[in-house]
Amino acid sequence: MGLRTAKDWNQFLLRFFVALGVWEVAAVSLRTLLFSTFYFDPNLKNFFIPMTQVFWIGPIVADFAQVFFIGILISLVRPALPYGLIGGLLAGIMFSIAAFVSPALAISQFTGAFPVKLVWLWVFYQSTLSILACFVFTFSSEED
Repeated sequence: MGLRTAKDWNQFLLRFFVALGVWEVAAVSLRTLLFSTFYFDPNLKNFFIPMTQVFWIGPIVADFAQVFFIGILISLVRPALPYGLIGGLLAGIMFSIAAFVSPALAISQFTGAFPVKLVWLWVFYQSTLSILACFVFTFSSEED
């Protein structure tokens, strides 16, 4: 695909906003579901800050940047990917292994800075959202 023409950018931006919307809907649900038990764990009381002190623009900008650059990556490698959602699944899994699983494995093995369950829960959360975003960016229609 590439991003050479205005049509390519229009398709990319349309997919970006759809992916960001899907990402945010899934992210709020997964954050609440997966991390709520850790938030109220007395052993991790000093690890999390209170919800009233979270500056919410940070997570939103982080999600925005992550979805945008996943989209750029997918648009560059799209001709080499298998057709359709299989390509999205493959790209999402490969991206997740490189971006989340490998650093989490190194962090959990070399340091004791983070609780191991929390690190792997974060990997699952980010991997799920990355695969969802890759699905949206690799979806093809008759017009493409």
